[in-house]
Amino acid sequence: MPWSRPASVPVGRVWSSFEGRPRDGRAIRYQIRDMLPKDRKRCLDMMQKTFLEDEPLCQVLDIKSDPVSVATIRSNWESFVDQQVSVACYTEEEGEPRDLVGFNILTVKSINDEEEDIDKVKGEPWKKLLLTLLTAENLVNVFKRYNVTEYMTSSGLTVLPEHRGQKLGARIIDVSSQVLAARCGYELLAELPYSHMARQGVTLEGCDTPSAKLMGREYTS
Repeated sequence: MPWSRPASVPVGRVWSSFEGRPRDGRAIRYQIRDMLPKDRKRCLDMMQKTFLEDEPLCQVLDIKSDPVSVATIRSNWESFVDQQVSVACYTEEEGEPRDLVGFNILTVKSINDEEEDIDKVKGEPWKKLLLTLLTAENLVNVFKRYNVTEYMTSSGLTVLPEHRGQKLGARIIDVSSQVLAARCGYELLAELPYSHMARQGVTLEGCDTPSAKLMGREYTS
């Protein structure tokens, strides 16, 4: 069975609260917390609109223009959010969350999870993107690398354009893009040049980034 958050660990923790750079002459406070259940649809809508438009592989494969691919990705995200470990960033007023400005879809992978059958994936653009991600992931066995049976990974991080420049992405990762991960102390585990995907029939010419980097960080309690 897929991993699920233990009932003994309630949802609703605030992981970080901080002051951002002033905007329009006033300081803005933010908080990063477990995604509020009431904001589930808003978070997924934000990912569908902002992440699919901004993420380099999504751009070069024009994912957002293929309804089947979008529906498949949305379904995957829904299942990840069901694990109740995703985190969101809000503006903060008097200690309470106000406006949703960022979201990181987190998921826990277990060593006994079934491998996804790429041939059954719906949406050709998404199938190409997923094949690229799986090829990169297969370059290293994370379970053996860290000697674990479970690990947490991200399926997508986005911040609303009007709140970029506040280093929100780095802060969201720190409590959970490749450059941001490096800034947060993640180590490079493996790297897949996108040119290598041509061997599998996936052309990624024109992508803003030349490779996929698999990065990791070990946390100890």
